[in-house]
Amino acid sequence: MKLIAIDPPTRSFSRWLTDEEIGRVIGHKRGWRQAPDGSVLAGKIRKTRISASLEQLGAAAVARGWASRPRVEPSDSSGPTHMMWGIIDARTDAELTAELGSELGGEA
Repeated sequence: MKLIAIDPPTRSFSRWLTDEEIGRVIGHKRGWRQAPDGSVLAGKIRKTRISASLEQLGAAAVARGWASRPRVEPSDSSGPTHMMWGIIDARTDAELTAELGSELGGEA
């Protein structure tokens, strides 16, 4: 199975990011890879499934408060997305998998 590197989104944080784009930012920063089926995997040798998709990863990050956006999207879709990097960076892949496992169906 060839894994695909996750590239960052083409839009900046000064704009409102979609769930998929938030998942893309987290996956890129953590060095995770994407499987051909769209799932997000951590680890180079022992691959651990983090989520079924980038969109699901981004939605879980927003639900847990690791990322936040304006409550109501303005008509021009502007408004910053804020990432809580301290929360994300302070945890290992195993800890993130354990925290997200019940929500995302990840495997420990």
